[in-house]
Amino acid sequence: MTKKYILISIFILFIFSCGTNEKSIDISEEIPTSLIQKPKNEYNVQDFISVGWKKNKELDNSNFQSTIGIWYGFFNRRDAEVWIYDTHQNAINFGKKYAEEVINKRPSQIDPTNPTQIRYHAYIISGNAMILCEDNLEDCIELINLVDE
Repeated sequence: MTKKYILISIFILFIFSCGTNEKSIDISEEIPTSLIQKPKNEYNVQDFISVGWKKNKELDNSNFQSTIGIWYGFFNRRDAEVWIYDTHQNAINFGKKYAEEVINKRPSQIDPTNPTQIRYHAYIISGNAMILCEDNLEDCIELINLVDE
């Protein structure tokens, strides 16, 4: 009787150890959420407005070092914040850390610059601008590409 249980246990272990895990995710399949590019480009808020980004309101930037301004608005019917820094390097030094925190927030956390429950999932730093996008990185890229045309 004991041999029967041992054989069944070995058989079950063999089955589980030989199975494939179809749910494993290849790191190369991860969805990109950020992009840093074009260090020499310089932007102002009017550049974004002129290509169809709808400025809704200016946010308080007094607690964010090296920002010239922060604006909340819409692009392609999705939330998008435009942050303008004094330099590309400061956009990276000060904006990147904040953007990473924002896109990794739990849904219940509130953004200190905008007390509504907006959730951003991607950002781009291009030149002296940082754009936080509600949905995906492609929205940020599309907006900055329109400005760069």
